[in-house]
Amino acid sequence: MGLFRFGRYFRIAPFDTTTPEGRIDERYRRAAWSTVTNLLSKGLAMAVILLGVHWTVSYLGAERFGIWMTIASFAAMLTFLDLGVGNALVNHVAERAARDDPAALETAISGGLGFLGLIGGAVTAVLALLAALLPWAGLIKVADPQLVEETRRAALLFAPLFGINLFAAGIQRVFWGLQRAFEGHAAAAIASVLAIAALWVAAHHRAGVTVLLAVTLGIQSLAAVPLLVLLIARRQISIRAMRSATRSEGGALFRAGSLFLVLQVGTMIGWGADSLIISGTLGAASVALYALTQRLFQFASQPLATVNAPLWGAYSDARARGDRQFIRQTLRRSMTLTFAVATAGVVLISLTSDWLLDRWTGGTVRVPQSFINVFAVLVILECCGNAFAMFLNGMQIVRPQVVVVVLFCALTLPVKILGVHQGGLTVIPLATVIVYASIHLFFYGWYFRRTLKSLLA
Repeated sequence: MGLFRFGRYFRIAPFDTTTPEGRIDERYRRAAWSTVTNLLSKGLAMAVILLGVHWTVSYLGAERFGIWMTIASFAAMLTFLDLGVGNALVNHVAERAARDDPAALETAISGGLGFLGLIGGAVTAVLALLAALLPWAGLIKVADPQLVEETRRAALLFAPLFGINLFAAGIQRVFWGLQRAFEGHAAAAIASVLAIAALWVAAHHRAGVTVLLAVTLGIQSLAAVPLLVLLIARRQISIRAMRSATRSEGGALFRAGSLFLVLQVGTMIGWGADSLIISGTLGAASVALYALTQRLFQFASQPLATVNAPLWGAYSDARARGDRQFIRQTLRRSMTLTFAVATAGVVLISLTSDWLLDRWTGGTVRVPQSFINVFAVLVILECCGNAFAMFLNGMQIVRPQVVVVVLFCALTLPVKILGVHQGGLTVIPLATVIVYASIHLFFYGWYFRRTLKSLLA
């Protein structure tokens, strides 16, 4: 797709969707605007991370900063606690929207968000209980015993913040399914601006881990408020009918989400548990090295995730309408561009990592180049895997993903736990690279090849 042709999709007026060509153009138009607003949103989210490190690492110190990063990483690690309903809601909403039945769409959205609200409340109660009872002194190694209590307070605050974010993320998923993700990203961008302002004030007053957690995780959940107002104004959700809709839609969403739940648990085990493994074996200071490297490479991975994310809803809509041509050409373009841009991005970051980290942290943190290089390879694989996952999710090809992720976790977790004692921090990304590449090439390149070909024919 040439640059000029791509530019035609940046128009306010929608294309005529009464023809197949118009529906293809409209999907690309919505994806284009979603990409731009997502880039803005993710850029501001990265600014929150970048400025957060720059403003706080010098006065927090390695251990307190590591505690903040460890608790904050729970937000990604525990996303499976929505029981897969958030991801199932994307396809559920997209299919209802394709029917052009406003009443059915309203029921789907009301029931889905009502169900997520119940889940969020239950999760908050469970996490708060765990935060109060868990032996944090044994879970996180710190030299100063007083930091254990600060960790507990931060975990207690995390519980309600995470419960709210489950519901907020569900609202974002609804807009993905409606192929109006650009509105969700615009709201998230505004929330990030507010978070940056609040973070500056908190850092100026040398705030502790609890306040920093509230500023970053808490304020960003406010993006859901204007989105909920939009759904109400468009009569796409009914607060009054939410209770009955939850009962009628909850069972179907739970069944559809059960496979996504397995995928989310696999992601938590295979990737999200890295900070806990490192903290429990090498100490909280090593978590800081891992977290900084991870965030450094997000400058390469996040823009690509931003570009590919709107394609989930587009694939789902194309599947519901039987548009194989759109699916084939979009998958080919997405995979090719993702590999090329990811490779260029990580090479540039790897070559300049020492300089970037020195400017970022004021020279207080040094990361071994060997760790940087292995992590770079991992980022390329993850970027391509994410692009492919958008296709699989939109096409509702979930069971093969479950097989792959279960085997990945079964193999990589023991290698990380045992290997980190002998090989140090570099073992964590190295184990992921070897196992991830081997399993994905085998299953998608051979075992599930016929299944994929039949859907693209």
